[in-house]
Amino acid sequence: MSYPVIAPRDEDRSESAGRVVGTFFAFLSFAAGIALFAVSFTGEDWTRWTFVGAILAVTLAFAIPTTILPALEGD
Repeated sequence: MSYPVIAPRDEDRSESAGRVVGTFFAFLSFAAGIALFAVSFTGEDWTRWTFVGAILAVTLAFAIPTTILPALEGD
């Protein structure tokens, strides 16, 4: 049988425990970044540092599944 686009993998890594934990922490970091953005735009004290923290949290949320987990798994 020929596969027209993508050949199936023998091992499915999308259901591994490490991938689930990484996705959870990426979502948690993204939600924290959004909350910090909300605080930085409404508050008067510490707004610069909460804005920087929000940028770092969102950056980490995108770095976990795209850079950190593939480097740890050896892909």
